[in-house]
Amino acid sequence: MAEQSAQAIQYDDKNYRALMDEYKTLSTYENVAGWDQRAQAEVDKLAGVLQELEAEIARQSETLEQTKREHAQKSFLKRTFSDRKPEKEIAQFIDQCRQNMTTLEGMASKLQEAIDFTPNSPEEQKTLLKELRLRKKELQAEKREVAANMKAIRNEARAQSVHAGRGFFGYSSKSAAYDRRQIRYAKEAALGPHEDAKTAIERQLIQVEKDIVWAERFNK
Repeated sequence: MAEQSAQAIQYDDKNYRALMDEYKTLSTYENVAGWDQRAQAEVDKLAGVLQELEAEIARQSETLEQTKREHAQKSFLKRTFSDRKPEKEIAQFIDQCRQNMTTLEGMASKLQEAIDFTPNSPEEQKTLLKELRLRKKELQAEKREVAANMKAIRNEARAQSVHAGRGFFGYSSKSAAYDRRQIRYAKEAALGPHEDAKTAIERQLIQVEKDIVWAERFNK
C-alpha cells in the first residue's frame, strides 16, 4: 500500500530546473511575462503535490496507529514474537514523505520568490527598487544601532575594569584579576546577541544589494 502510494505521488523536477535556469537569463519585461505565467503554473503544480503528500501522511499515520493498537491488543506471547516489519515500513514511508515535503516546499518557495522579484513593467520595476532601497536604509539604520549598543557595552566594561580589585581594604592584584575576568565574561555574554544580530543584518544587506542589482537589469 505504501509503495503504491509513493509511486502515485511523484514530482518530476525537470520543468522546475528549466525554469530556474531560464530565470537567470531574464532581462526584458516581455520575457518576464511569459516566464512568470509558466513559473506560477509550476508553483501551483507543486502545491498540488504537497497537498497529496500531506493527505497521504495523514492516511498512513492513521494506519500506523491502527497497527500499533492491534499489536497492543495481542497477548504477551504474540506481541513478543510478532513481526513488526510492516509497522517500521509505514513509519519509514511517513518519514520519507515528510522529507519530500520539505524539499518540495523549498522548491516552491524559491520559485515563488523568483516570481516576486521579476518586474513585468517599468512601473513594477520602479516599485520594487523603491522597496529594496528603503529596506537597505532600514537595515543600515539597524546596523548602526547595533554597533552603538556594542560600543556602549565595551565602554562600560572598560570603565568597570579601571576599578577592578579596589575595595574597602585597598587594592588587591588577585582580586583585580578575578574582577577583570568576571567583567570580561559579562561583556561577552552581553555582546553575544548583538553580534548575532549584526551578522544577520549584514547577511540581509548583502542579499538586498544583490536584489537591487538584479531588479535594475530589466528593460524593454
